[in-house]
Amino acid sequence: MYSRGSEWREWDLHIHSPASFHWEGERFGADKDRNASLIDEMIGVLNDANPAAYALMDYWTFDGWFALKSRCEDASAPSLKKTVFPGIELRLAAPMEKRLNAHVVFSDKIDDQDLRDFLARLRLELTNQPLSRTALVSYARYVGADKLSKHGFDKSAVDSDEEEAHRAGCTIAELTVASYKEAIECVPNGHAVGFMPFSTNDGLCSIDHMEHYAYTLSLFESSPIFETRNPDLWAAFCGITTAGNAKYIDNFKAALKKPRLAVSGSDAHQFMGNGTNDKRGYGDFPMGKRTWIKADPTWKGLLQAIKEPANRSFLGGVPPKLERINNHKTFYIDRVGVTRSPNSTLVDTWLHGTDIPLNPDLVAIIGNKGSGKSALADIMALLGNSQQSAHFSFLKRDRFRGKSGEPARQFVGTLSWIAGNPCSMNLADDPSAERVELVRYIPQGRFEALCNDHVSGKTDVFEKELRDVIFSHVPTNVRLEALSFDQLIEAQEKVFRARTDELRKSLRAINERIVDIEDQLHPTVRKNIEEQIRLKENQIKEHNATVPTVVDKPTDELTEAQRAASERLTNISDELEVLKAEAKAEADNSQAISRQQRALRNIAERISLFKTQFASFLSEIADDLSVVGIPPANFVALRIREDLLTQEQSALVAREEATKTAIEKNRSDIDKLLAERQQLSATLNEPQKKYQAYIQAFTVWQNGLDAIQGSDTEPDSLKGLQKRLSQIQALPAALASLEASRLDVTMEIFSVLEGQRSAREGLFAPLQKLIQDNALIRQEYKLQFQARLLGSPETVGSNLFGMVKQNAGDLRGEDESFAAIRSRFEKYRFDSANDAKGFASDVATLLSATAALSVAGIPGIRALMRKDKSPADVYNYLFGLQYLEPKYTLLFQDAPIEQLSPGQRGALLLIFYLLVDKGRNPILLDQPEENLDNETVVSLLVPVVNEAKKSRQIIMVTHNPNLAVVCDAEQIIHATLERRNGIHIVYQSGSIEDETLNKAVVDVLEGTKSAFDNRGEKYH
Repeated sequence: MYSRGSEWREWDLHIHSPASFHWEGERFGADKDRNASLIDEMIGVLNDANPAAYALMDYWTFDGWFALKSRCEDASAPSLKKTVFPGIELRLAAPMEKRLNAHVVFSDKIDDQDLRDFLARLRLELTNQPLSRTALVSYARYVGADKLSKHGFDKSAVDSDEEEAHRAGCTIAELTVASYKEAIECVPNGHAVGFMPFSTNDGLCSIDHMEHYAYTLSLFESSPIFETRNPDLWAAFCGITTAGNAKYIDNFKAALKKPRLAVSGSDAHQFMGNGTNDKRGYGDFPMGKRTWIKADPTWKGLLQAIKEPANRSFLGGVPPKLERINNHKTFYIDRVGVTRSPNSTLVDTWLHGTDIPLNPDLVAIIGNKGSGKSALADIMALLGNSQQSAHFSFLKRDRFRGKSGEPARQFVGTLSWIAGNPCSMNLADDPSAERVELVRYIPQGRFEALCNDHVSGKTDVFEKELRDVIFSHVPTNVRLEALSFDQLIEAQEKVFRARTDELRKSLRAINERIVDIEDQLHPTVRKNIEEQIRLKENQIKEHNATVPTVVDKPTDELTEAQRAASERLTNISDELEVLKAEAKAEADNSQAISRQQRALRNIAERISLFKTQFASFLSEIADDLSVVGIPPANFVALRIREDLLTQEQSALVAREEATKTAIEKNRSDIDKLLAERQQLSATLNEPQKKYQAYIQAFTVWQNGLDAIQGSDTEPDSLKGLQKRLSQIQALPAALASLEASRLDVTMEIFSVLEGQRSAREGLFAPLQKLIQDNALIRQEYKLQFQARLLGSPETVGSNLFGMVKQNAGDLRGEDESFAAIRSRFEKYRFDSANDAKGFASDVATLLSATAALSVAGIPGIRALMRKDKSPADVYNYLFGLQYLEPKYTLLFQDAPIEQLSPGQRGALLLIFYLLVDKGRNPILLDQPEENLDNETVVSLLVPVVNEAKKSRQIIMVTHNPNLAVVCDAEQIIHATLERRNGIHIVYQSGSIEDETLNKAVVDVLEGTKSAFDNRGEKYH
């Protein structure tokens, strides 16, 4: 048994022996000892040459095979270490100028009598005799002299010399096509396969197939193997389109109906050659066109290659996968083993003695439930430092590790690589988090968790996986010095984030003003102002009722002193008015100075902040400036005339002192005038005193009226209240203007986010190109990467309801509230600014309408706010688009991952890992077919697995025949749990063509023999 399964080996299916009539060395003769010596030499050459399998294709005879077989049964013969199949080279009657050769290859287990019976069924053209030496002699003597002469034979010599006649018969005889095909069909047990030369000497392509269409087509249909040395023809026989065969591949497929195995044999007519095409020995392929077959070097292996020629054969130097393995040996597991610990006291064998060589292509681990198949996957994942131990199904606490780690603690596993140090670990331990993962383990639980958590938004693990793969495809000239996707994003998106921060800062200022206006538009505010106006008007009415009674100016004659006092009193009144006006002007001036000083302090603070921002700006661009060789000082300089601020501050201090002095002098002058007026009033007569008293009373009354009426700048005065009322009446227009400005900022924020998304989209351009270049991914699965501005209605709802109450209207109750947000969220795709603006406005309208239900007629949303939360917080969140961010997602057949079924999501993830992931580490899959029907397994997973195994090692646990068999796994590992002499897990490994493993697959996978028949016998 070939326990590593199907491997690439050279096969030479066209060699000759000394029994062939066309042989360029010593031929078999009458001396048996000499014949044995020739056979021994032949065995030595067969063993030493590279091919692992050969087919003897002697002309017209099996004598060479019989001689080799007989000698190998002799105990004195050297051991034949290679596989040799019997075969025969014949010639068919054909409508062509040259001769048409035909071959048949037979199982090395065929009975000798079956070979003799085969010869007996062949019929010679012209004579219709069964093929034999005698028939060939008769054939040569039957044909005319002209025919013999054309091939270099003399008629008289042929008639008189039996050896000459035999040689002539071998040269010119032809068989009927019907007997050739019938003889193959009559070989029992399927031990014979037709083998037609095509573009080699005397091949089928020499026939004018359009002129002799039926003849050519019949041989096309009946020949499983063709011989060619043309790579494009080899591809066409396999059903693979190339640039060289694109013009005729469709006709080829129509004629063949199913793929065929195409090979290139050495056609060696001697044991050893000289390395040239003219003198070839065993394993010397013409023009270096070696035949590689990935199968056991057995008859079953050959039949398997016939069924899967595209996957199982190659024509040329080295198969691409084998070359890849040779160049990256550290990425391929060579074998896995488990032994008991040296100090183990365990009686049961369990896994002890496990030692399995692994195939570098596709390994399928099968077995009945509880047989230990997942155990092997878990062990390899553990030894490969997988961080998925949470998803282990065998190495976990309630199974093999038990509560205390038993019995796992009794065993040590070892993972060996084709090159590099082996990995060993106790099965009760987990690799530390800092260890590098050497295998990618994708158990079924991992599939479901990744996909479902991504859809629900619970975690961003799936997006992180996407980011890692995207980063692996980003060219180094784009990565620059970034070591991870996050570092690259950080460097690329600084400007976007800075711009977004600035816009959101502007938005916060607008929202503060909007909330202030909404608060001012509260009906109680207007009513309060109107009530205050009515009170002021009543005060004026009452104040008017207290106007002093007019006292006429006395006309009595006054003494000189009284006249002088009266005139002075009049002047004092005028001077007091002037001083009061001056006092008001100085007070206004003092306020102006205070405002100017506050403005200077604000400017100074802003300058300090700006200096900090400028320093941060220089720090942020320092590396980039360094890269382009520009000194920061030469690029940008900051010059602030702080001396002007100092000068202005000094001038304001001087003005403030002067104003204080003027105010104090004004107050002193008023006091002096009031004292003087009191003295002068005492000198007046009674009429004059009454008049002056009236003047003073009226002045006080007028001052009182002026205080009630006030001015526009006095908020508590009548005019101030009226001004405020007129401002409130203008607030709706101001609010509408601010809301429009807010939407403008929202659209600007969206534009920046869209730029950020577009920049991220550019990062996976190389990955998208890889997808476009892969017809399977592009056409069949329509796999696309997208960078979209995404959010989650659940996230929006959670954040929103942390700020507002859910107690009215559509926002009454938890489920109802989230449904209201979700229905609005799902109206938009968020691929345009209008969508973003529309959603924010819709939710704001919903909140406003709900607030109005709580307290009728109140604008804004303050009525909904939770404790310590502000309406501005809600507006900043909604209109600042804080719930949107650029995210990566996958589309599968035009549907986003969120809309796929669980099975489809798992299939998509498998496609992603197998075809898109640039990693080279082995992939361990645990039942990837879970949740998929058989049709989906065949149409979707099989092509993906077949494509992926071309570039990396894949090991999967499966119980589905449509996956294990149709994927044509190179190695089957059959797990069984034996309990007869204690618990023992036994693994038997080999190729799918191995009879023992073949039977195990059929039995364990609940398949039928038909699962193995006609696999791949169609073009994909």
